[in-house]
Order: sequence, then structure tokens, then C-alpha cells
Amino acid sequence: MISLSRRNAAQLLIAAGITAAPRAFAQAWPSRPVRIIVPFPPGQANDIFCRLLADKASEGRFRASRVVTENRPGAGGTIGMQAVARAAPDGYTLGFGSLASLAINPAIMRNMPYDAERDFVPVIRVFQAPLVLLVPKEGPRDAAELVQKLRAGGMNYGSSGPGSTQHMGSELFLQGIGAQAQHIPYRGSGPALTDLMAGSLGFVMESTASSIPLVRDGQLRALAVTDTARRPQLPEVPTMAEATGLQDVTTFGSGGIVAPAGTPIAVIEALYAAFGEAMRDPTVRARFEEQATTPLAEGPAEFAAFLKAEQAKWKGVAERGKIVIE
Repeated sequence: MISLSRRNAAQLLIAAGITAAPRAFAQAWPSRPVRIIVPFPPGQANDIFCRLLADKASEGRFRASRVVTENRPGAGGTIGMQAVARAAPDGYTLGFGSLASLAINPAIMRNMPYDAERDFVPVIRVFQAPLVLLVPKEGPRDAAELVQKLRAGGMNYGSSGPGSTQHMGSELFLQGIGAQAQHIPYRGSGPALTDLMAGSLGFVMESTASSIPLVRDGQLRALAVTDTARRPQLPEVPTMAEATGLQDVTTFGSGGIVAPAGTPIAVIEALYAAFGEAMRDPTVRARFEEQATTPLAEGPAEFAAFLKAEQAKWKGVAERGKIVIE
């Protein structure tokens, strides 16, 4: 059952440019596989979570038609999301949008190939996960020491690429403590974490899924998590507020399914019902939680409100830091 009232859902979706669907169309859909475009390479967190969701949904409403995933990485996620924006609004092509592709890129990219607010309709937000502030194992013992070193100047930090959640989360942290550091972008988290372990970087903010194994093995030191509460998987690691006193640097990686603008209301509701059911499955939730990731099943209205708030937040960070990608 969709979390909105039928009337409120219809108002929201119509305002987003979605058309009503004839009853016959709604009943016939889906008659062929539903495709979800993942704008990132195979093996990354968004890809793993999308495949898990697609497989579970294929056991339910989509048993006869199946849900398949297609990776179209490149340009910070914009290549894949552009393909979604240009797809027919018939419920057969969807996108697995990330915080970067739906909220950060619009704030920092001068030439966006799509309009994140007008070209997509939110269907369901499926997860959120904080970042972990990491330093080399021989680095600062706590966040206070790191802040002192950063304010002294001359430090660098790495991220998985320009405009990534890791990049912008680091910038939000630096702005909060009133310091600057040289950003070293990498093509993915792996190379950045490798250089951090070698001591070539001062710090990296990384997802919990990538961070926890390295912290537990003693290869890196975790100083804080960008969450409002400590994570059960890292109970000894304080929140950013506890570690630094900063109250407004909470950062979550997040992802969810969107459809092209104009997709019929009945199809959006059916998609949310099917994927929401999959996300409430205990085995699916357990798989997400194993990665220190919070599983969600937020409907179109909640997802839209989240994106609106995040777009405003990262626009402010970009403007204060003069961050622009040509």
C-alpha cells in the first residue's frame, strides 16, 4: 500500500508532470521486462543495492516480466541519468539515482545534460548511509587533532571523484571547521583508500560499507561518522557532533528509483508498491544492514522532499566553496 493517500499522491504526481493512465494500460503493465539503469560501474554500492532490489521485486509483481539492471557509468552518473530522462515515460525504463546524480551534480555542474527536478519523478528512496572520517593508522588520534592540523594548513584529502558525496561531504566538514585542504580526486574509492593507507593523503570520507572492513583490520583509523547517532557496526566511533561539536555536517549517501517525467500515476503507484514490498522483506533489509546501510521504503512525496532539501543544501556548499565543474 502506498504511504500517501490516493488524492495526495495524485496531486503530487500531476504537479510533477505525470499523466493519468487508462485502466486497460495499468492492468496490462508490465508485459515485458522493466529496466533500471544504474549510472555507476558494476560492484559499487548503488549497483549492489539495485540488483538486490531488482531480484527481490522479480519474485513478486514482476515475476512474469522480471526487473533487469543495466550499468551506464560515466561523467559522475550523468550519462546514465540522461538516458533515463530521455526514455519513454511508460514504466519500462527507470533509473537508480544517487545523491550525487540527483542533488549534488545540479549544484556544481555548469552544463547539466538533464534537469534533476523536471526530468524525473521520484518513485522510492531505498537507502541512506553516513560517511566515515578516515585517517592513516599512524595519523591523528582523534578528530580534534585532525582539525588542528587542518587549520594549520598544508593538508590534502582524497575522494572518489569530483562532485561525489565523499568530495562534498569533505567540503562541508572543512567549511564547518573553517579550514581548507587540497582536494585530490580519484576514479573511485579504492585508489583513494589505497593512497590513504600509504599515508599520501591526510584524510578521506568514505562510505560505511567500504570503511568498516579497513577499520576493523587496523589498516585505517576512524575518527567520526557523519550521522546523528553512532553506528552499531562502529560503536566506538563518535558522531561528527560528538567529535567536533559541529551540529550541521551530517552527510548521507543515498539512492532510490526514479522514472522519466510523464510516467502515468497508476504505474508510479504500482512501482512503489512492488519495490516497497521488496524493501520490507526481512532478508533484503538484513543485506542492507550488513553493509552498515539503513534500508528505506520512502514513497514519492518523501523522496521528493528529501531531494529538494538536499539540492538546497549542496547548492549552498558549492557556492561557499566556489566549487564548479565545467
